[in-house]
Amino acid sequence: MFGVTAAERGTESTELLQEFVSLQKELFSDLGLHFRVLDMPTQELGLPAYRKHDIEAWMPGRDKYGEISSASNCTDYQSRRLHIMYRDGAGARRHAHTVNGTACAVPRLLIALLESNQLQDGRIRVPPALQPVVGTDIIAPPQAATPVYIGLNQPKRH
Repeated sequence: MFGVTAAERGTESTELLQEFVSLQKELFSDLGLHFRVLDMPTQELGLPAYRKHDIEAWMPGRDKYGEISSASNCTDYQSRRLHIMYRDGAGARRHAHTVNGTACAVPRLLIALLESNQLQDGRIRVPPALQPVVGTDIIAPPQAATPVYIGLNQPKRH
């Protein structure tokens, strides 16, 4: 996700960051994931970020939380480098503010979904929000094929 805002009131990019985080929380709630939102300390921020939120989901196989999403308010850092400007109400040119968000890190999201929904027999319970897309409520593990030796030293057949 990427957003560009004005900087008239000084709160536009903060509000957009909260909107991004709200969208991410809604997505992960709809998927039935157990997650937490971290307001990252300054020493964890990259150079462009003024403020950053990470979202971590519980991953039972790891026995810990793992990051599945993040969102950052970069204020005018990126717009100054990219020359992204707008005209304010008085007609003066000003640098816009930018907000970046990872809707979801797909591989890590899949890990959290699979591990959190695996049944004792190895099948996977599909979250209700995904059932129309997947077409089922349970995914069975694939059946392993019987291995067939195809090497040079084949047994003689009579």
